[in-house]
Amino acid sequence: MSPRRAWRWALALAACLLPACVGFSAEAAHTYLILPFEDSAPDGSRDWLQEAMALSLADYFLGSGQRVVPREDRLSAMEEMELPSGAPLTLATSLRLGKHFRSGDEGLVPDRLVVGKFSLDKGQLAMAARVLRLDANGAAPWREESGSLKDLLRLQKSLAHALLRSDGIGGSKLASHSDNADSGGAFPLVAYENYIRGLIDSSSPKQISYLRKAIEQSPGYPKASFQLARILAHAGKRQEAEAALKGIAGEPDPYSAEYHSLKGTLELDAGRLSEAEAQARLSLAARETSEVHVLLARIARAQADPTRALQELDRAEALDPDNPDIAPVRRQIQKESPPRS
Repeated sequence: MSPRRAWRWALALAACLLPACVGFSAEAAHTYLILPFEDSAPDGSRDWLQEAMALSLADYFLGSGQRVVPREDRLSAMEEMELPSGAPLTLATSLRLGKHFRSGDEGLVPDRLVVGKFSLDKGQLAMAARVLRLDANGAAPWREESGSLKDLLRLQKSLAHALLRSDGIGGSKLASHSDNADSGGAFPLVAYENYIRGLIDSSSPKQISYLRKAIEQSPGYPKASFQLARILAHAGKRQEAEAALKGIAGEPDPYSAEYHSLKGTLELDAGRLSEAEAQARLSLAARETSEVHVLLARIARAQADPTRALQELDRAEALDPDNPDIAPVRRQIQKESPPRS
């Protein structure tokens, strides 16, 4: 497994960032590298906001059918370029980072770069961002949003939509439900802060602690519940992962495919084969991913159908050659059904 892939799975994120495990539609128009927003007056207590804005935009872009370079790949590239994590990035350095990705032979190749900045004074937030073309000399105008910090989620959604429209993407393609911005009622910002801290912390125990706090502060918080369950599942804590999903208040947009695949995996591990198949079908209906094809391969293996299982693994590998779950399942199948002489 490559170091980049190992780091990605260690964080267990869409996101993902998880989302590095996401398979995308062939109709996706662009691939974006979204950088953390620059704080006009750096304050250690709000460092999370720099990443929060980038991660939130990424979710809206993903939900609108675009590709986004995973945060883990960006951190890995910055490390290769000896750029300290969290250090301010000049425009020249940002463009150099974009060119670094475009010259590589691994992972997504961005044709767009998103840079942003924000200021926060006495609870009032002003944020701005723009899209730069990496495949040509061009840039869209700056898009701006401002308001109370308590309206952060709504402001992020509005900014994401403005950026997408500035790049020719609009109408029904615009995602609407990421980050609970449209959930109704008063969503506690502290829950969102803990959710983001749970995504960006490098310690798995701290990730779990932050995500549990987010769920306590907003019971059923879909994305926090999903990410917590995913981390627990990857740690081999199946029962705890199932418990984390029991009270989920809805699908964790834009990770519905990964959510159903995770549920299917938990069902299969518990011996509930028909339930696992049902979840796999829901996952495929949401979006085709390497993850769900590994699940389908495991289901086929349980049904004593090694031929179909290997076909599913081939499809999983075609979607994501670095998926670390493929090789162990393939070895199991080949051991049980050695090739005929």
